[in-house]
Amino acid sequence: MAQKLINLQTIDYEHPFDREALSKVKAIPLLPQAINFLMNWTTIKWNIVSLCGNSYHITDNACTELYKVAREVFTNLDLDTFPDLYSQQDYYINAYTTGHQKDAYMVLSSGAVDRLNDTELQFVIGHEAGHIKSGHVLYHVLCAYLSQVLANIPGSSALLQPALWYWNRMSEFTADRAGLLACQDLKAALSAIMKMSGVPQRYYNYASVDGFMLQAREFEEKYGGSTDKLIKILEVFDEDHPWTVVRAAELIRWVDSGEYERILTKTAGKVCPSCDNSVEEGTKQCPFCGHNFE
Repeated sequence: MAQKLINLQTIDYEHPFDREALSKVKAIPLLPQAINFLMNWTTIKWNIVSLCGNSYHITDNACTELYKVAREVFTNLDLDTFPDLYSQQDYYINAYTTGHQKDAYMVLSSGAVDRLNDTELQFVIGHEAGHIKSGHVLYHVLCAYLSQVLANIPGSSALLQPALWYWNRMSEFTADRAGLLACQDLKAALSAIMKMSGVPQRYYNYASVDGFMLQAREFEEKYGGSTDKLIKILEVFDEDHPWTVVRAAELIRWVDSGEYERILTKTAGKVCPSCDNSVEEGTKQCPFCGHNFE
């Protein structure tokens, strides 16, 4: 069972490219007005009403086991508030979050729930929870619906879209780190990404995560030339996610750097045997139930 992380801060694991790109996005003129319009009048409100009326609400009462898997993730990542969790009929392994940081709605595809084991699913849920914890959600909604909402404002799309698309891709690296911190199993995280990359379901039991790790490690070496780099830039210019192999390589690189283990050590606590809440090391009495540790 993954440990609960005490006082986990986003700055501990945020990818530097994400942090740098988001600061540039926030500096774009009229962005606050665009976000306010989205949040209060159009896309977000529309999405939430549609979601609640046409999707399965996963709660402790409605779907106890799946909710337990998700709740462990939210607790492990030390989220201030837990998002509402829904499932939608969709064959693909997918998940997304809408709303905003304090009122977020997380959606899992039925394909993700059906095709991933619990630890892999915790990586995916943790990925989305990482977006919530880092305050990404509003900007993701803006990026996804920019062309629809701002199409009639001259010059807006040309100014906003490239910066938002780039930041959106960089934010996925941060979210992948959060997903790993949630499930605390690198092979499970990479297995989830591997399945997203196109492994046929009939070979799930035979596909090698080690082989996928080797592919990820070798990708930059094999395709690091000038022409290759240009192709990479042009191919993902208007995409909201990095390539799956690149995501795997970034996650492996982060673990290899030692930062992942450093965070686990820094945020390690202990679990109260009476109420199962996490408390900081050295705590003599549980602040939740009053249990004495000595």
